[in-house]
Amino acid sequence: MSFREGALFVNSGSRRGHEGFDRARELLIASGLPIKRSELFHDFHDLNRAVQRAVQDGFDLIVLGGGDGTFSAVISHLVNKDVTLGVLPLGTGNAFARDLGIPPRLPEACAIVIKGESCSVDVGTLNEDFFLNVATIGLTTRIARELTREQKRKWGRLVYLASIVKAMPKMHPFEMTLKTENGTLETTALQVVVGNGRYHGGPFLLSPNASIYDGRLDVYVLKSRTKSAFLKMALRLPMGTQGALEDVHAESCRTIQITTSPSLPITIDGESVCFTPVSMGVAPLALRVLVP
Repeated sequence: MSFREGALFVNSGSRRGHEGFDRARELLIASGLPIKRSELFHDFHDLNRAVQRAVQDGFDLIVLGGGDGTFSAVISHLVNKDVTLGVLPLGTGNAFARDLGIPPRLPEACAIVIKGESCSVDVGTLNEDFFLNVATIGLTTRIARELTREQKRKWGRLVYLASIVKAMPKMHPFEMTLKTENGTLETTALQVVVGNGRYHGGPFLLSPNASIYDGRLDVYVLKSRTKSAFLKMALRLPMGTQGALEDVHAESCRTIQITTSPSLPITIDGESVCFTPVSMGVAPLALRVLVP
């Protein structure tokens, strides 16, 4: 593809953001891409404003480096716009990049920005906002809130295992109601996960058939009060077969309403953003992105 004007923005807070910025700029400019703006950001708000300004100024290529939280933080400026996103996966889990088939090695990711094809992917909606990957309530929200940037940089994906072990003694079941076009579920739960794509938490599948191109959300609910039920579910996450367990409710849908008692925080792609109750949905094929 050919572009008129491109921008490279990298989140230094992502696991490999600081070290990847100069190398990415060197590779992209050397390829002949018209990179007119490039900047390394230390603050989410500054990064958000820079993306917004670039889109308003008519840039048709935004190359963004960071983790899943970085992409979700700016996605509202790119949805249904005449702009293409280039993805440099510099975070810890990189589930969005995995959905797109973009490898974590920086030279290979840059090659996809340079020579890749443009396609459109789904974007999740939560109330009046957008998200790319996954929304969680319960145990995984507690895990995300306790993780620090320093821990992610030092331990990589191993940090999630350590955080699960640390968070499990603090697990508390809650009452919830899940409404979709398929029906209503009222249950006691330990965790709710709603995903827009195929992967979450890095390599874990939302379901065997989940996709970021199908115009649907995949949701699973751990309907249990016991820690052993969570461990059984966790063993099935790499295959996405957790929905086959008696203690897990799983379905594919287009719209979701979730209420809980008590009201609980919701984590979107690693960042706590709001509290229940919430309404969720899908903006089908609303984001243009470069893929292999």
